[in-house]
Amino acid sequence: MSTLIDLRRERFRSLRQEKGITQRKVCIDLDISESHYRNIESGRGNPDAELLFRLAVYFDASAEFLFPDLSEIKLSRPV
Repeated sequence: MSTLIDLRRERFRSLRQEKGITQRKVCIDLDISESHYRNIESGRGNPDAELLFRLAVYFDASAEFLFPDLSEIKLSRPV
């Protein structure tokens, strides 16, 4: 059974597949490890801020589009 994060990261995975890009190619192009990328794509890990923006530029999509689960984070206290 898929978790909510799996479903939200499906958009990220689908975009990569639609562009015909393998996980390995993304890793080579962005100089990141394959295990780190697989964890990000599967929802078991998150990119740091720099990688988040690099992925957005790479896929020509907003960070919010690629990672809606991260854009929905709520602060525990008002600012």
